[in-house]
Formats: sequence, structure tokens, C-alpha cells
Amino acid sequence: MMNIGIVGLGLIGGSLARQFKRNTRHSVYGYDVSADAIAKAELLGAIDGVFEPEDPVDLDVVFVALTPIAANRMMDVLAPKLKKGAVIADTAGVKRPIIDHMKMLSERYPDISFVGVHPMAGREYSGISHSTATLFEHAFIIITPVLTDIEAAEKIKQLFIEAVCRGVTMASASEHDKIIAYTSQLAHVVSSAYIQNPTAKDYLGFSAGSFRDMTRVAKLNPDMWTELFLENGDNLLPCIADIIEKLTLFKQALEDKNAEELHRMLAEGNRLKEAAEKKGRDYKNE
Repeated sequence: MMNIGIVGLGLIGGSLARQFKRNTRHSVYGYDVSADAIAKAELLGAIDGVFEPEDPVDLDVVFVALTPIAANRMMDVLAPKLKKGAVIADTAGVKRPIIDHMKMLSERYPDISFVGVHPMAGREYSGISHSTATLFEHAFIIITPVLTDIEAAEKIKQLFIEAVCRGVTMASASEHDKIIAYTSQLAHVVSSAYIQNPTAKDYLGFSAGSFRDMTRVAKLNPDMWTELFLENGDNLLPCIADIIEKLTLFKQALEDKNAEELHRMLAEGNRLKEAAEKKGRDYKNE
């Protein structure tokens, strides 16, 4: 049995708390700058109690569910206050600035362990009111160990397995940020650009699943995603350049009325989508 602390009781932190409470026997304690978020967490049964970052001495693991800059500041507060052997984990969508800060703190506080974590799930809504106890049950959890602290990474891995997540992927901070630029951040950029088309205001009665799917992640927290994009700009920019290149090829084929080239590009997209789906099914059946 462990005492788990969660700083930031929004969608991610609140869902983590509710899933740990539902699927494990561990005790969960929460903290948020918003008294309303804490009250809602208590009403939802997401936490067993409240803790203060200046006094987290009884916690075994603390998840910091904040944006990267705020997470680093919070870890500065927590690290000198936690008991020996405690683990600090984050949930931010980029890892290099977090892991660099964790490395610095691990040298300063060698009795505390640090682990980078990124639960690969979310919703187009924010706040604990939209949290669920099942958000991560079918999600992959990406874990980034800090230095050679494999024991701490294994503890976090087992915690998520206990909480009934789909699977755990281990990745370095640089590998995480490079891949996430494509699988997550580019999708948000494209969705936001797509919904800014002037025709979007006339969609009612002319749309089906395609419009819904393309626009879902345009509904986002601009403050958080601005920070994430800027922190990972070196990886995101080539992804944007690549999709601009592909769109330019489609545009050229249409301008040239080149049915053969248009068909080739569409067929290639279909082939790659089917290959990706097959890989996913093969993984699920392993």
C-alpha cells in the first residue's frame, strides 16, 4: 500500500486520481491551487484527503499534473520536502525540459527518485468535472527513466499496470518528443488550421464523422498547447513542413487535373493507414 499524491486536479490529474482509487488499494491525496477543484475531487471520491506541497512527508509517489514550466517549479518545492525513497513523476506532454530539470534535482536530492510519465489519453474538455475513472484504461503510458533509476521507473510502471492501463512504453526524452510531435502535436495544429476555414461556420447539416474527427482536438487549452508547441518546436516544425509538402502535392495534382497522381497519393495514404492499423492489431493480440 502506498500514499500517492497528485498535484493539479484537472482532467489528467483528476482522472489519474479516480483511476487509482477505483482500481488499486492505494491511498490518494490531492492538491490544486483551485479550492473548487479540490472540493469537486472530494465530492467525486477521487481523493482520500488534501496535502500541501510544503508538507508532503508521508507520500511515496507524487504525480505533478501540470504544464512543463509549472511542473518544474512545483518539483523545486516538493523535492526537498519528500521522505527518502519517494518518487516524483510528471505527466507533461513534452519530456526534454522536464527530464533535464529532474536530472538537476536528482543530483541535488539523491534520496529522491524522478520519473517522466506521459499518459497517452485525453479529451477535448478540461477540468476535473470532465475527468473519468476510465480515461487511461485503454491508453499507453510512456515512461522516461531519469539517469539509471530503473527501480523507480519499474515502480511507476507496475502502478499503471495495477491501474489497468493498456500498456507501458519506455522511451528516452528525445525519442518521446520527436514522435509525439507527429502523433499528437501535429494533429492539434492541423485540426486548428482546418476549423479556421471560413466554410466551417456553415457546417451544420453538411457534416458527418469526418468533420467531427478532424475538428475534435481543435477544442484545446491554448495556454497549455502554446507552451507545449514552443518547447518542442524543433521537432514540430519538420512535421508541419512535411504536411505542407504533401498538401502542396495534392494541390498541384488538382491544378493539373492529374487523376493518376491524385489516385496514387490517395492509394498510398490508404495503404499506410491499413499498415498502421494492422500493426496495432498485432500488438493487441501479442
